Order: sequence, then C-alpha cells, then structure tokens
Amino acid sequence: MVAMALDQRLRDHLLSKNNLFSESGGFMSSFQRPVLCIFDRNFELSVGIQHDFRYRPLVHDVLGLKLNGLSVKSEKGGMNYELNSSDPFWLANGSLEFPEVAVEIETQLNKYKKDVDEVNRKTGGAAEGEFDGADMIGNTKHLMKAVNSLPELTERKQIIDKHMNIATVLLGEIKERSIDSYAKKESEIMSRGGIDRSELLGVLRGKGTKMDKLRFAIIYLISSENINQSEIEAVEEVLRELEIDKSAFQYVKKIKSLNVPFAAANSATKGNIVNWAEKLYGQSISAMTAGVKNLLSTDRQLALTRTVEALMEGKPNPEIDSYLVLDPRAQRSSAGTSSSHLKGPFKEAIVFMIGGGNYVEYASLQELSLRQPAPKHIVYGTTEILTGEEFVEQLMLLGEKMGLGNAAVSSK
Repeated sequence: MVAMALDQRLRDHLLSKNNLFSESGGFMSSFQRPVLCIFDRNFELSVGIQHDFRYRPLVHDVLGLKLNGLSVKSEKGGMNYELNSSDPFWLANGSLEFPEVAVEIETQLNKYKKDVDEVNRKTGGAAEGEFDGADMIGNTKHLMKAVNSLPELTERKQIIDKHMNIATVLLGEIKERSIDSYAKKESEIMSRGGIDRSELLGVLRGKGTKMDKLRFAIIYLISSENINQSEIEAVEEVLRELEIDKSAFQYVKKIKSLNVPFAAANSATKGNIVNWAEKLYGQSISAMTAGVKNLLSTDRQLALTRTVEALMEGKPNPEIDSYLVLDPRAQRSSAGTSSSHLKGPFKEAIVFMIGGGNYVEYASLQELSLRQPAPKHIVYGTTEILTGEEFVEQLMLLGEKMGLGNAAVSSK
C-alpha cells in the first residue's frame, strides 16, 4: 500500500517539467537510480526482540541510546556522552561483540600509556603514564612536538575513559541479567528451530528482568518450527507465576496461528559465552582478553539482509519473485505493476522498515555493503529506532487491543 502510494507520487512528479530526476534537476544522464526496498516489521519480528551481544546494539538496548546521546549512571555519578561520527572508537568498534570491544579498550589504553611514556622520555619527564608540566624540559624540538601532541593525547584519553565507563556499566548489567546467556540461547533457538523444554523453563525461572524473560519466550514462540501445545501452556504458566504481562506473547501466538510467515534469522553462535561475565565482573578490563576467541559468534546474516542482497543483484530469484515491483518510469501492466522483476544490478539501495527498526539490522546491512567485491551504498531508514523492550511494549498494546493477555500486570 505504501509502495503503490509512493509510486503514484513519483509518477505525478515525473510529469512536471522540472522534475528532480531530469538532467535539468542536476543529475547527469549516466546517473544510475537506486532501488528502494520497503519492508513491514512482520517480515522479521525476531530481530526486533532478540538480545544482541554487539556493542552498538547493546548500548542502545541496555543503556537507552537516544539521538546519539547517552546518560550513564555509575558509582562515580551520572555522565552524559555523545556517541556519533566524531567518536572514532564508536565508529570502528560499534559492530564488534562486547568481549572484543573490552579487549580493544585495553589495547587503546596501553597504546596511550606507551605514547605518554615516550613523550615524557623525550622531554626528560617521569614515565608514570601521566603528564607533569614541571618535568617537561629538555630538547626544544622534542618539547615543541610534545606540546603539539598534548591535545591529541588528551582527546584520546577522554574517548578511552568514556568507553571504559560505558563498558563497565554494561558489564554490570550483563552480570545481573545474564544477557550473554540470553543472546546465546536465543541464537541457538533460531538456528535449531527449538529448545529443550527443561532448558526453556530454566531460563524463564533464572536471572533477568521480566522483560528479558518475556522477550525470550516470544523468540522461542517465533522460532519454533513445531509448536508443542503443552510446552506453550508451560511457558504461559511460568509467565503467570512471575506476574509477567502475556499480551505480547498471546498476540504473537495469535499471528502465528494465522499462518503469517516469519522469516527466521540465520543466526548461529559458536563457542561458549555462558558465565564469562560472571567470572570476569569486578576484574580489570584486561582480564577479558583470556579466551575471547571462543566467545565470538560467527557471521550472521538476517533474512532482511539476504533479501536486500538478492534485490540489489536484480536477477530472477524464487525468494523475491513474489515481491511487488514498481518503476515510476515504466508503463503500468494490467495488474498495476511496472514489471515482473528488477533489472539490476544496483550499486545503491535505500532500505526502509515500516514498524520500527534497530541497530542490529543497521549493522547487518552495513556489513553487506562492505563485503561486496565493489562496495555498495546502502541507506537504512525506519519509522523509529526501537529497543527490544520498546518493541515488545508495542506488541503488548496490539495484544491488549485484541483482548489478549493480562494487561494489568507490569512487565518491568
């Protein structure tokens, strides 16, 4: 519906003499048009709900990143941070798994200390990892270099301190809520299409907030290939015992019973990330380097990413043959569509998710654009960026409107 309305607007615009797409509008005749891919959130519900263990999604989901701003409360008090393109660490490490980020913070800190020691050594100061203005004497040339390097070193230290503080607070949340365990088990459910009943109920009765448990229960429901009615009843009983609002769970169950297809994320995790936060919490960041290679997940490609890749290729493909294809420059067919398939390949794509997006999808699409033989440009847009909790709260509202669940009970 949205695509057809937009198609009509573009067709009307093309009829005007000075339209945006004519050469007079500033485009060269060789300009290649991008492909706009519009999706509905129902296409892949799981990615909006699951726990993710990468840095940017974790900061957003756990700490509430909003408009590139973040407020962090710790034992040292409250701090406000900006996380945007001016922060090189955020840009370089946002898509890494959290243990990798911890290692990178330690690496950057050691490099900073080494550079400070080098400046102190050349200027005759004490090599104690901090500057002492009284000790900065000696060769004028070296002194001038040291003075010039001060702003850059100071900025590096501020960035390191910022991410050290964020990582420390994140680690506390991970320990308290066992977020690593949720991320691992949800990934296993999605890759295996199910989970052992005792393990399922054990997670629901274990650590985590009520919302963590509700999200886990919904991921189980979405990902299960064969729904076991007694298992579903057991899950609902546990949710009832824990006084967790079941309206979102009931809504997804209702939608699934109507045979609405959910595209499952091909998300496989290897190695063991259970208990690492428990064992390492309270130690220095450097302690996290031990065994980190075993904590990392494999490359994972969401259903959205696989579909966008196929659409950008523009070749006949059974997975995308059912998509409505509209080209405002082409003649309409009797069915109202412009053509039966895309004429690719496309160098640029605009991907828009109607119904809420997230940093997991954003990261996955960015990885897609970079791993192409010739890097492609992909823009990701959505009606709003939602945390897992915010998205489930929207599902709750839908469930309540359908008269499902127990809306009076808090899910916090």
